[in-house]
Amino acid sequence: MAFIFQDNKQVKNEFKKLTIDNNVTMSEVAGKCGLIPQQLNNRFNNNRLAFSDLKQYLDSIGYELQIDFIKKEEKENV
Repeated sequence: MAFIFQDNKQVKNEFKKLTIDNNVTMSEVAGKCGLIPQQLNNRFNNNRLAFSDLKQYLDSIGYELQIDFIKKEEKENV
C-alpha cells in the first residue's frame, strides 16, 4: 500500500485498514507492542509519530515500513 503523506490522521486510518484486512484489532497491536490501547491511540494522535514506532506497529501485523522520496512535478508557468 502506498500513499502520499498528508498527516498522522491519514497514517492512522491507513494502518487501521491494514489491521482490518488482516483480522487484527488495535488492542492486539497494542498488546504485541507492550502498550495499552489508549497509549497506541495517543501515539497515532500525537503530531510527532516516530518512524521507529510506526515500524514496530507494522512489524506486529507482518508488514514493513518503506519510505520513498518522490520529487514533486514542476508546474509549467502558463
